[in-house]
Amino acid sequence: MAEIDLKKNIFISASFKAVTMLLAFLAGWISTRFLGVELKGQYSYLITISSFAWIVLDLGIHKTYPYLIRKGPHNSNLLYTWSLLQFGVEFILLAGLGLAFTPFFSSVLDFSFTPAIIALVAGAISLTKLQLHMQAYYLGQDKVKLNSWWQTLNSLVMLLVLGGGYLFFEGNRLLYVLIAYNVAMGCAVIAYISPHLFTRFWKGFRIKYLMDAYSMGWRVFLSSIFIMMLIRFDVVLIRKLLDYRNLGIYAVAANVVDMLQLASNLVGSLLLVKLADTNDDVERWKLLKEVFIYFFLLLGLANLGFVAVGKPLLTFLYGKDFTPVYNVYLWLIPASFGLSFGSLFNTYLWSKGFPLISVILPIAAVLLNISLDLLLIPVMGIKGAALATSISYLAWFFAILIYEHYHSGKRILLHLVPSWQDMVNASLYPFKELKKMIGR
Repeated sequence: MAEIDLKKNIFISASFKAVTMLLAFLAGWISTRFLGVELKGQYSYLITISSFAWIVLDLGIHKTYPYLIRKGPHNSNLLYTWSLLQFGVEFILLAGLGLAFTPFFSSVLDFSFTPAIIALVAGAISLTKLQLHMQAYYLGQDKVKLNSWWQTLNSLVMLLVLGGGYLFFEGNRLLYVLIAYNVAMGCAVIAYISPHLFTRFWKGFRIKYLMDAYSMGWRVFLSSIFIMMLIRFDVVLIRKLLDYRNLGIYAVAANVVDMLQLASNLVGSLLLVKLADTNDDVERWKLLKEVFIYFFLLLGLANLGFVAVGKPLLTFLYGKDFTPVYNVYLWLIPASFGLSFGSLFNTYLWSKGFPLISVILPIAAVLLNISLDLLLIPVMGIKGAALATSISYLAWFFAILIYEHYHSGKRILLHLVPSWQDMVNASLYPFKELKKMIGR
């Protein structure tokens, strides 16, 4: 396959991502004002439950798609087919079980489910999972621009549907936002699958290859689910220890971290594809250093901007009920660095064949996070959850760095520590690329 141009892919993706994040921000702003503090907490709780569900159903296989496609491009048809089959079976199974055992799930999950919410949550789980499969499929084939278009479409449709609801809808607002989520995700999925639906379906289907993929994916699954627990389990604990109002405030603060992590997830996916093509350790470390510098600058500027204008901006955008979000996010600023850097360095571990350490370290970080949550939330409330999250995320990142430093024979840090010139070059790179594009 053609060689991956990582810088070009990052620049293309970043250009689209700027638009996508703006659309996602506007959609989040509208949905937050539309729902209010209480319903925002309920919505965040349902989306968190959905996230755990699709990760369990996925068993980590979608994270292996870029790696598998780069190593064996002739098997990409099989992965595409498998993703579609799973979607059909999962939606029917989830909706059927949810409707058949609604009282049970309502009791276990501490939420009053209705048939409509059951169906929409089933759709959210299965559609999110399929979209992530398609993203990984496109990235593995180096179709970065198309992937970026369809992610932008998702955010645009979500914004338009929510905007219509905000202006004209007066019924069950939680139900409407869940419908908007499903519609937006469905439009993106149709865009992803339609170019290949009738040319690739069922082509080259082999069970043994899939079983081999899952044998690699189980480590990714364990790593992913513990990373998800690291990111989301505080939502569950806040729901149990406090209430939906506190959860709504915390969810908006955590959403700022999530918005920043979107960029690291995207670049991490591109980085995994490139690193899978690179066998020389020093070249891998140089790539990692470049990406590390870009994110250090991005996160530094974003957080400084939030500290400077965040409080009046939050009050203006969401209303006085959400002003406490500012003080909560201040405790989450270290988390924004820890999560983004941890995600990027964990991608580096995955590129080496998904070693067992990529499972062990997230488990340790989750246990630390839960312990700190149980200790700090009763004393500090949602600020305690934010502090616990920041400590745990940074611990995860530094644990990966320390492990890899010793595993590399104490060589990696020599290649990762940036010079002043590295920082200057990274700062100027976007302007150089923009100049090239204008020159064309």
